[in-house]
Amino acid sequence: MKLKTEISINAAKAYGEKYDESAKQLFLNPEIIAPIIQMSVPEYKKYSVEQVIKMIDRSSIESTPVDSASAMADRLPTEMNSIGEKLIRYDSHFKAINPALSDKNIKFYLHIDLEVQNDYRPSSPKYPIVKRGIYYGAREISSQLGIVTEETDYSKLEKVYSIWICNENVPPKLRNTVTSYTLTKKDEIGITDEPVSDYDLMSVIIIRRGEEASEGIFDYLEGIFKSNIDRIEKYVDIKDNENIKEGVKSMTGLGESIYIKAYKEGEETGRAQGISQGIFQGEASAMFKLVQKGMLTTEEGASELGMTPEEFKESMMKAGFKVPETV
Repeated sequence: MKLKTEISINAAKAYGEKYDESAKQLFLNPEIIAPIIQMSVPEYKKYSVEQVIKMIDRSSIESTPVDSASAMADRLPTEMNSIGEKLIRYDSHFKAINPALSDKNIKFYLHIDLEVQNDYRPSSPKYPIVKRGIYYGAREISSQLGIVTEETDYSKLEKVYSIWICNENVPPKLRNTVTSYTLTKKDEIGITDEPVSDYDLMSVIIIRRGEEASEGIFDYLEGIFKSNIDRIEKYVDIKDNENIKEGVKSMTGLGESIYIKAYKEGEETGRAQGISQGIFQGEASAMFKLVQKGMLTTEEGASELGMTPEEFKESMMKAGFKVPETV
């Protein structure tokens, strides 16, 4: 392995941890959360971002002025465990008022789990992200009632959203797409008239990012992950919130390390999944990203994979990546 690549990977181990922590902290602010759910959750689409911010529960931070630092979202427990079931950890777990059901006297809530997923195609073990989202959502529903007894009031169940922001390893045809998986009713015999709220209790939303983003939720997320405050402020006003701006700035320079981190993970897991040509899929995909971002030359990338520069370029283009013109 070339010294340059080895140094980059070692540095990325530290950078990657800081990046993940910075991102998680950022996604605990209602101002950062609000544009995402306003653009992806149907219940909020007719409301402004400012209105959605007010619907998100906040923890009480009385000692901190509201105009200088936002209160964090009122988080539900980020760890969930029960006898006989797997412990799961949420990235950002909170409640927000459900405007479709609430009025001045009674408030109903949406329970929202917001996850940042770096690898859209996990390989150790391999599984579809949507299945994990459904599992997280189901656990959130069951947790609302605690221990189920004969006197359990199922009418108290509130709708759950499990939202997944997928950053890396997204197939070209799926990039810049948002998909919602929901519970719906289908009358098989006859026609029934039941309130939608009785069965519409869970939705999984998968947001798959791409390399380029020009508008909407992808443009906003691009601003967050690339620490572009001007781009973020097109969607939410944070000009007077120095706490959030500092959180955004803390990610500056760390975003690119995600590509090197992905390479390291590919090196560890990709060899067990070697494709027929003898190239390790996870390793190759991450190496293409490094070259596309200008962090390695084509020759260096080819050398790491045991290919000629011409073979590397051809494989890179077939995988949906752009070969830089000046490398």
